[in-house]
Amino acid sequence: MPRHGETIGQTPDWLPHERPMMPGSPSTPDFPLPFRVVHALISVLIGVTGSLGTALISVNLPAIQGSLGLTPTQGAWLTTIYIMTNISMNLLLVKYRQQFGIRRFTLVFLSLYTVAAFAHLFLDNYPMALALRAISGVGAAALSALAMFYMLQAFPASFRMGALVLGVGVSQLGAPLARVISTGLLDAAYWHGLYALEACLAAACLAAVLLFRLPHGVRIHVFEKTDALTFALLGGGLGLIVAVLGLGRIVWWFEAPWLGWCLAAAVVMIAIASLVEHGRVHPLIDTRWVATGAFLRFCLNIALVRLILSEQSVGAAGLMNALGLAAEQQRLLYGVVLLATIAGVVVSASTLNQKTLAPQFLGSILLIAVGAFLDARATVLTAPVNLYLSQALLAFAAAMFLGPAFMFGIGQLLTRGLGSIITFSVMFGVAQNLGGLFGASLLGTLQTVRAQHHAVYLAEHLTGSDPAVAATLQAYGGAYAATQADPAFRAADGVALLTQQLIQQANILAFNDVFRVIGIIAVAQFFYAALLFMLLAVRMKRQGAQAPAPPSPPTSSKPASEPA
Repeated sequence: MPRHGETIGQTPDWLPHERPMMPGSPSTPDFPLPFRVVHALISVLIGVTGSLGTALISVNLPAIQGSLGLTPTQGAWLTTIYIMTNISMNLLLVKYRQQFGIRRFTLVFLSLYTVAAFAHLFLDNYPMALALRAISGVGAAALSALAMFYMLQAFPASFRMGALVLGVGVSQLGAPLARVISTGLLDAAYWHGLYALEACLAAACLAAVLLFRLPHGVRIHVFEKTDALTFALLGGGLGLIVAVLGLGRIVWWFEAPWLGWCLAAAVVMIAIASLVEHGRVHPLIDTRWVATGAFLRFCLNIALVRLILSEQSVGAAGLMNALGLAAEQQRLLYGVVLLATIAGVVVSASTLNQKTLAPQFLGSILLIAVGAFLDARATVLTAPVNLYLSQALLAFAAAMFLGPAFMFGIGQLLTRGLGSIITFSVMFGVAQNLGGLFGASLLGTLQTVRAQHHAVYLAEHLTGSDPAVAATLQAYGGAYAATQADPAFRAADGVALLTQQLIQQANILAFNDVFRVIGIIAVAQFFYAALLFMLLAVRMKRQGAQAPAPPSPPTSSKPASEPA
């Protein structure tokens, strides 16, 4: 039986700069410039495909629900189950690459994603749609890594850090792009147009990687029988947490007992998995590293940033829906968001180094706070043009934050050892996904509660005896005079119209509350992260001062004029 870590096959005689960074990653030979450009374009294609597929479903969920006759709860499962399988598969992806090689990894998972994407075009019932979204989540889990590996082939070793940032950052382009192009797709082919685009992009990715395959890397034996138990327990526990966060706001937290049972089962499964991993010689998850204060603070900061970045997906998008703005009216806004995202990725990749890591991380948090406070001034007269600046700041910050966060985690990984690469990969993805889900759930719940509070408050001050209210009701009722002859029905229509405006105003005030909370959390995290960076700098300075001085060269007791 092969030993853990034993090399599979022969290792080529690479030059130092060509060697893979670690087992499971491709080598980086010197390609001519045209090949480098092609690899960069393939990276962008793969990154956009992986993020655009799920974004198209999330953005256009109401249209898909209507076409399949789904309830809001059933529709929410389409996006939730995708994240459940996606977050769980991260537990095995690194080991799969390490043992079976980068090329087989590429073809297997990209083929799976492509088959699921084309199968979506023929779905005709809800169970089939649910199963296909779960399969898509499995296949898409590999696309972000592929985008990063192809981007690494596009640049020389001297720009490796920037290439990593670009490879990770291109996956951020899918969400704003989905909102820009969704209207045209729905007009052209309704919801089938969404799935057709996803399928075509997946097929293009598969063709590209078949024509330009990643170079071979090092393969080693890493799978053990206990991995199956850990995957079942940890993957199942994480999936249940995703289900609770994804459905809690829709079925409401305290009215669905199954949420509590799922959460309790998740805690038990993760606890058992942690005990199993803690006693293994070659664990899937390095529990001793996960339990350190530095790693927990790293995950907390990642999760907090993803939480406050829900300002775009939940806050701004929800505000525009409350204002009654159609998707067509929002296209230019999200075009600005897309350009700001590209700018953030490029700026971060071109300037990121050890000296700029902390300023970029802190600067992104500060930009989020500024954008959130700018949005907190919304009124019923707010239009998409009023959100250009704030949403551009948020998009730029979201793209710029990812690079420093990823590189800071890589720095911790290098100090721990590359044997913990699976732990870093899994926990980085978990912190991002759960942080985003928790942010969406928390902010959505806060908006619902505050909207009810504002509606009650506004309603208490609207009485029929108030002359201004009576005049408003009379004016609203008069608007129906041409179509409604009965005065009683006109009065009822006037009351209904006033109620609609009251509810709209309550929702806008609630979103302003959400934006203020996001701004406050961002400011608090800014000072918290700044303190951590300061303490880290002080500790490194002390370690440098305590380091022993290098030995001085030996001296001779003979005069300088004499030969030694």
